[in-house]
Amino acid sequence: MNTEFHHYLKYGVVSLLLCAGLTLQACQGQSIAQSDNKTQQESVDKKDRIAFEKRQGYDPYADTDYSVPEDLIVKRDGVDYGKMDDQISYYSSTAGEDKECGVLLPAGYNENQEYPVIYVLHGNGGDHYDWNREDSYLQTLYGNMVADGSTVPAIVVMVDMWSFPKAQKENATINLQLDSYDAFYQDLGNDLMPYIQEHYSAASTREGTAIIGTSQGGTEAMVAGYKLMDRIGYIGALAPCSGVIYVPGYREDAWNTPVLDSLAITDAMNTPYLIQLTVGDKDPWCLQSTIYYDQVMKEEGITHNFYTVPGLGHEDGLWENGMYQFFQQIF
Repeated sequence: MNTEFHHYLKYGVVSLLLCAGLTLQACQGQSIAQSDNKTQQESVDKKDRIAFEKRQGYDPYADTDYSVPEDLIVKRDGVDYGKMDDQISYYSSTAGEDKECGVLLPAGYNENQEYPVIYVLHGNGGDHYDWNREDSYLQTLYGNMVADGSTVPAIVVMVDMWSFPKAQKENATINLQLDSYDAFYQDLGNDLMPYIQEHYSAASTREGTAIIGTSQGGTEAMVAGYKLMDRIGYIGALAPCSGVIYVPGYREDAWNTPVLDSLAITDAMNTPYLIQLTVGDKDPWCLQSTIYYDQVMKEEGITHNFYTVPGLGHEDGLWENGMYQFFQQIF
């Protein structure tokens, strides 16, 4: 090979590699700068986000009027009922696979505004779709309350309490089903709450977090509220079944297997702002357990709200009443 040509070829290759290296370094520097700028922007966005303010000096136990407006669950013209998505997927380390939940964003949802969050739990045998079925009242009830100014705009999360692998759900025994529900607080604390806080403009404080459930969902709302008391400030249990703690004189089977040893609150710094127990006086299944939880809380000196609704059993009318009272008293 010609010596001069070999020299130029070698020089060209070296120059090309040098230029490529400089270009790569410049790109990397630009990428790092962009990443830094993005992080800084996210920090600014988060810092500048307008957070909701907890009502100072408000006593959620002061209102003892448990009546409900007649048109509470009737859709009205001109009212924005928010946006519902009941197929939100997130990974659950408790189940070891993806799970689904539903999310209801309030009317006028703004990513620059921080919203409180309400987790709503279904009853035995249900799932998160219960709150978006054709005859569901949740979105209408909450939308009307927001429009009336009787509650604050919040992100409502409808959960699926089944916390074991989906394959185990088909033909599950009642023991397995209740065990799966009892594990929900782990799924909530480890995965669902972080997911909601990451993907929505959601509060991460106990002042901005509430949980309420119906029937077995009321049981698990109490369990989660106690287990995550440093992260949940408001607990609502509508006709909660036995099994939060042992209920004497109740059936001796899976339904009465306790999750908690006691209802005593040992962490005075994280005492709930509201604990609500509601049950119909005609309830054939959960009247006894709800009354017992009330008695234990009284013995423990735990401030809470307990009331029965005359003429109602284990039914939608009770859930509507209890949710109305809870929604107007939280945050």
